[in-house]
Amino acid sequence: MMNPNNQDGRRQIVGVFETEQATISAIEELKSIGYTSDQISVVSRSKDEMHTIQEETGTKAPEGMAAGAATGGVLGGLTGLLASIGVLAIPGIGPLLAAGPIAATITGAAVGAGAGGLVGGLVGLGIPREEAERYNDYVKDNKLLVMVDALPGQRSHVYEVFRRYGTLNADTYVSLDGEPRNDLVREASTHDLHTADPASRIR
Repeated sequence: MMNPNNQDGRRQIVGVFETEQATISAIEELKSIGYTSDQISVVSRSKDEMHTIQEETGTKAPEGMAAGAATGGVLGGLTGLLASIGVLAIPGIGPLLAAGPIAATITGAAVGAGAGGLVGGLVGLGIPREEAERYNDYVKDNKLLVMVDALPGQRSHVYEVFRRYGTLNADTYVSLDGEPRNDLVREASTHDLHTADPASRIR
């Protein structure tokens, strides 16, 4: 049983999913093995969800993050699964859904980054710029990012869950100063997991 309060040796694993249902299923399984809402985040492009939020809360994207739960799509599916859910207008992408602990963090980072948009927000979280640009491209292509704070002994479990639900790749980042989400460097990476034998490519 892992200790969710133990930050020692923590890694951030980032996966990319093609569908909302795969994302929800992966998160549900991660929570079933002990992960909490404070350890899982999701980022995705979210036109439909933004429309729902505008209708139900009256909050407009340019004003920042829309608070409160809404129904439909991945936003409705993630309500109750993750800590906080909101929508931010990102230049070049449009409405962006951020769920989990990343929601407030990426909002401030992205706003501070100005034209940097999502790339600036991810860089602000400590993700290297080259990797942030790659994730930005995934999101622009309507893919969903799932970020998990994992202890070393749990990494293989996260990779297996990601593989089971069809992640396109999984990158592991480790902080140099021992604090998660600061000065992160990519420690390990698996790409194109649908080619060859996916299970053999995950460590």
